[in-house]
Amino acid sequence: MSPQFVFNCGFLTYNEYMGYVILRTQKLKSGHAVRRSLMHAFREQDTPNADPTRASENTHIGAKSAAQALARFNARLPEKVRSNAVLAVEYLIAASPEDMHGKTRQEQDAYFRDALKWLQAKHGKENVIYAGVHRDETTPHMCAYIVPIDDRGKLNCRHFFGAASALNVMQTEFFKAVGQAHGLQRGIEGSKAKHTTVKEYYGRVNAAFEPLPEIKTPAPTKLRDEPEKPRGIFVSQDLKVAYDRDFAKWQKEKAAYEAQRQKHASEVKEQRDAAVSVARQHQAKAMELNELKLELDEIKKVNSYFVLKNKELADENKKLSKLVTLFRPEEVKAAALRERKRLEMEEEKRLQTQRQEALEAARRQKQEPNVKTHNDEILSDHERDSGPRMS
Repeated sequence: MSPQFVFNCGFLTYNEYMGYVILRTQKLKSGHAVRRSLMHAFREQDTPNADPTRASENTHIGAKSAAQALARFNARLPEKVRSNAVLAVEYLIAASPEDMHGKTRQEQDAYFRDALKWLQAKHGKENVIYAGVHRDETTPHMCAYIVPIDDRGKLNCRHFFGAASALNVMQTEFFKAVGQAHGLQRGIEGSKAKHTTVKEYYGRVNAAFEPLPEIKTPAPTKLRDEPEKPRGIFVSQDLKVAYDRDFAKWQKEKAAYEAQRQKHASEVKEQRDAAVSVARQHQAKAMELNELKLELDEIKKVNSYFVLKNKELADENKKLSKLVTLFRPEEVKAAALRERKRLEMEEEKRLQTQRQEALEAARRQKQEPNVKTHNDEILSDHERDSGPRMS
């Protein structure tokens, strides 16, 4: 992938052309849930979204079957387990589909290998009971199963995922420890995008491959016409008996015909309703995709602004770096010291000016009442002198 301009936000770096790390978790609270999930991981149950001809490309680490993984899982569980305890946590680790497909097999292996090391460091190597890389699905990804045992040796999922911001912090840690080194970036913090759980992810994938209900009952063949009743006064008894027998048979054929027709119509209606429902879901997904594209375009516009801004800052930084190289370190320190003293002197001068202005204002305020009294006395003398005079 060719290098592109980036913009920095704290320790996060965003690039319009870089893919994102994907890290999801799913809590498993029963042995049945663990077993069912492991059977999916080992393809020991029907997996509609997986290509069976590519199953040999999958990689299994820590166990060769669901039974072996379950044995390791049971071995790590403590003797006493709370009824509502989380027994295991399934991790799903991948990257943006276009970025995963853009990596070579060796680059993918390196990414998943580092991700597994990160999990082992976080939870303890002995508590990561199994990890598998699936390449028989649309996008290569790794699933890993851990038993959440804390530093005291107790089953304690809350220790790892109890805080409200735990997943957000963990995604940042994973990005810094693994994703960044493999040319990936972290999802934008504070984004309103709704993240799907592992269960929701596979639910959506499987739903996309779910076949429509089959029409098992064929349409009935055309019902023969109702037997014609013999008429006339010379109809023989044998003919009447034969008609009654044939009419009774026709009634049975008619009942079977109606039952088959109704069942066939019901199955057709069920398939048609399912097709309409799928069409509506696809329409809703298309609308959701369109909204996401519009949001992505808006993010790209903002990203472009920061790309240019970052380039300007980078150019300015280069100029300043070149300028710094013209001076010796002691000269730079001396210049910095002089600048600091200059700022301090300016601040002291400003404060002194403020104090002088305050004293001057207080002095004027004290003089104003005295001036007023003196003026009043002059005015009184003037009125007295200008008053009426007696002859």
